[in-house]
Amino acid sequence: MKLKFYLIALALFSNMAIFAQVVAEQTNFNYNLAYCVGSSNSTAWIGDEIVLMIEGETPSDRNIQYMTQAIEVFENIYSGYASITGLNNLPNQSSYNGKTVVEIVLDNCGAGGLAHHGAKGMSTGVDLFDRLYNSIRNNNLAVPQVFFYEINRNFWSPRFNDKFDWAMNNDPSAWGWWTVGMNNAQAVMLSASLDYELDYFGQDRKGFRDRMVKNLDDYINDTQYDFEFGWKQSLMPWNDRESINDLMSGLLIYSYENFGGDQFLNGLYRYLRTNEIPNRSGVFAFQECRDNIYKIWSFSAGRDLVSFFEDDLRWIISQDAKDDVSVTLTVDEFDKDSAGLKIYPNPTNDLINISTTLNNSLTEINIYNTLGQRVFNESFNELNEVAINVSAFEAGMYFIKHENFVTSFIKK
Repeated sequence: MKLKFYLIALALFSNMAIFAQVVAEQTNFNYNLAYCVGSSNSTAWIGDEIVLMIEGETPSDRNIQYMTQAIEVFENIYSGYASITGLNNLPNQSSYNGKTVVEIVLDNCGAGGLAHHGAKGMSTGVDLFDRLYNSIRNNNLAVPQVFFYEINRNFWSPRFNDKFDWAMNNDPSAWGWWTVGMNNAQAVMLSASLDYELDYFGQDRKGFRDRMVKNLDDYINDTQYDFEFGWKQSLMPWNDRESINDLMSGLLIYSYENFGGDQFLNGLYRYLRTNEIPNRSGVFAFQECRDNIYKIWSFSAGRDLVSFFEDDLRWIISQDAKDDVSVTLTVDEFDKDSAGLKIYPNPTNDLINISTTLNNSLTEINIYNTLGQRVFNESFNELNEVAINVSAFEAGMYFIKHENFVTSFIKK
């Protein structure tokens, strides 16, 4: 009882309060993201990695236990984004004592949220933060969509757009829609991964998710729409009250749910971060954009999604892109495990001997070239070793597959 009184008294009569490693202190803070505020007397609620900076309040204005839980929510969101994207060393755009600041102000310059790309920190109005705070107080946690939306900006580098973002309405300045598409999609995907309910002005995660995915369903189910008439307009032709970014959100959410979940997202961000997929040459390079999305999606899913893109989305995918995916996925599959097979001689001019190193028999052998094309197939009656004549093969590398085991050889 004395401890409880001490904590309450500390919150009421001091400019600093401590509860479960959270510190609240009064400060005059210069707001960075909420650019219209400037310097203002504020309370800094300081966690391990995140500071909630609330304009015009004192430590006694908030319950420290609820604030501790609110800080935990933001720290989990930031760590979730870092884990999914692989971006673990972003600088701070807004900071306090070296920690990332979430700026909570009386007037957020007329915006629901503000944030920069490629640097951590966001701002929001106190009214939106109160929705989170009150849900914690009522033991019914729901995180406002705007927090996921704005923090996703932090983890969406401007260079990501160079992979596949294209211009809308034949306007060279009308691009960047995939950024907004991912902002909304991540509100669904990351909240699901963290098991947080979503709050979009009273709409829960399922309702928000269904609205995004319905745009994709409407597109897929009406064959009059294709890339030219459906993906190159800033407003969707079948619903001119909805922006193209909502269709993109629907595609991202559908892909997350059907092509591998968090593992799919990890792969997607890998190919956005690296140079494994070349950048498109410009905002009107529509074929390059389609091909890059097809390749990134397929590589991230670990399987060729050409039927989804050509049949369901009705996108034209180039043969070069399809060949690239076929070869890459074939080589990746063959790299998984070669421990179950032994081959000799390697390199070879004519005969290649294949045997198993495990307690099983050879029943079928497939040989593929580097284009992913099968050049040999033969079944056997449970032999322990076979010899295959490859003298007619062109010189180069080949891959042998038996059941789940793979290895390679060189034909001289």
